[in-house]
Amino acid sequence: MSLTNENKVVEISDSIIPQEEEQQPLYIINHLVSANKLKAYIRIELVNKEAEVNPEEIFNYLSEQDIVYGIREEEIRSFCKEKVYSKELIAAVGKDPVDGKDAELVYDFDISTGSKFTEDDDGTIDFRNLNNVINVTKDTVLCHIIPVQEGEDGIDVYGNPVIYKKGKTVSFNHGANTHISEDAMQLLASTDGCVEFKGGKVYVDSIYRVNNVDNNTGNIDFIGSVVVNGDVKEGFSVTAKGDIKIRGMVEGAFIKSDGEVVISKGMNGMGKGTIVAKGNITSKYIENATIFSESNIYAEALINSEVIAKDSIMLRGATGTIIGGITRAENIISAKTIGGKTNPETNIVINLDRYQEELKVFEAKSRLNLKIEKEINEKKNELKDVDEKIFLIETSSLDNENKIAVKRQLLMRKIKLSNDVTELQQQLEDIAPKDNIEDHKIICKGTVFSNTRISIGWMKYRVRQDISFSKIYNDGNDISIVPLNPGDIEA
Repeated sequence: MSLTNENKVVEISDSIIPQEEEQQPLYIINHLVSANKLKAYIRIELVNKEAEVNPEEIFNYLSEQDIVYGIREEEIRSFCKEKVYSKELIAAVGKDPVDGKDAELVYDFDISTGSKFTEDDDGTIDFRNLNNVINVTKDTVLCHIIPVQEGEDGIDVYGNPVIYKKGKTVSFNHGANTHISEDAMQLLASTDGCVEFKGGKVYVDSIYRVNNVDNNTGNIDFIGSVVVNGDVKEGFSVTAKGDIKIRGMVEGAFIKSDGEVVISKGMNGMGKGTIVAKGNITSKYIENATIFSESNIYAEALINSEVIAKDSIMLRGATGTIIGGITRAENIISAKTIGGKTNPETNIVINLDRYQEELKVFEAKSRLNLKIEKEINEKKNELKDVDEKIFLIETSSLDNENKIAVKRQLLMRKIKLSNDVTELQQQLEDIAPKDNIEDHKIICKGTVFSNTRISIGWMKYRVRQDISFSKIYNDGNDISIVPLNPGDIEA
């Protein structure tokens, strides 16, 4: 029959063993087996209070009940020896199954929310560097799976296997610009960018977008492009490998880009703001700032700033003004107005270093060509001399044997001279000046006010009377100021 014992359904069997008389047992053995069949319990009911239980009888009884695994021999013998028959005895214990371990998804970046402050040794917290941007490069591992670990079957007291519970698998919940590895165990970035974890999903964005750069965002250092929908506040920085586009304005901040920088509403650097870019820099205006571009700079106004471009600086729009500061370029500086009616000192510089380097190379190549051409002419004159000697030998009175010998020597000399001429001609370079000094110029479509100081290469000029509608350049000997032509106006 069966009953419930401590919330476990167990089986009960009984056996009556040694009898002094056929109808009178000395004791009765009962057993119970747990519902999971991993434990077998023995109970002894003494009919004769003086009876003793032999452990071998218990072993035989268990065998008769097909309980064969995990027999606790020592405990059974001790039980019988101590005659503690009133107690329930755990006579057999099976082997518990070891369940499999669930697979685990491990993130290889910090998915916690909130600002991540850095603290100096003295306990000072840097509130500007909040480390909110997590940069990753293409094929960076974003998260990985620790696979399901297999378990081990158990064995019940009847010797039957107890099947272990298998672990649960997991999968990646991934979004844009990510991909799963071939072995399906890693999630990788498909592009350079910023990894983010939102709504339980991992994705990479090649463009980092914020409303403003301030205390809420901290400084930004991003591997891709950055779009700021608002302003960049004083004292903060934005650094990007891609382009930086700021739809508001920039205060006394630091901006650095390996691409282009575009500022829709302009920049007031407050004497400390800086922009550095490998590409073009475009800003409505730039005031009290330091600007450097390896390409071009475009603005409506430059005011009391140090502005340097490796190519050109183009002031456009209704004002197109440069007032104060230093404006330096290598090719063209174009503006409507340079300086002001109050005559602030305004410095305009055209750097001719690259032109001069190219000119030196051109002159060196020209000198080398002249030397080679001189050698070629000398070799050609020798060839003429050899030809004349061959003619004289052929018309001389020498016998044929001597003619042939001398002529052979002269022909060998002629061949060598011809080869020398060919080699020298191959060394000649087609050279022409790649640069024209007049292309490095200042274009004023309005007025250059007095007290403007102009430097073009090694030549300097101070404007003492206003200049209007002119092109200013270094002609190699002096600063030339000439009226604009239509081509200059288009620039």
